[in-house]
Amino acid sequence: MAEIRLDAARIERIVSQMLREDAKLLPAKANELAAKICTRLNASMATPTQPHLSGYRIIPSYPPFYGDFQQALSKKIADVNGRVARELWDLVYERGHDLPPAIADTPTWLR
Repeated sequence: MAEIRLDAARIERIVSQMLREDAKLLPAKANELAAKICTRLNASMATPTQPHLSGYRIIPSYPPFYGDFQQALSKKIADVNGRVARELWDLVYERGHDLPPAIADTPTWLR
């Protein structure tokens, strides 16, 4: 089934207009029913409409301090210090990908 993505306020205006024009409801009653319809539609959605994870990555931009990452690198590379670990971590981070849109839609304040 195709997915339709619209802003909640826009949907509410469309439904309200249809109730006024097609069902001949008074504007106040049409607005009230449109708000209820949108609330139910929003509640029935499987995933949140505005996840707050957009722009986040699964790994932080700085390498972990105190050991594990640097020790794992030292097993693979002979001369590893904090600077080299940071440079390698930058390589990993720069090649990372943002979370997919299905998981993290852009928040409205970033649009």
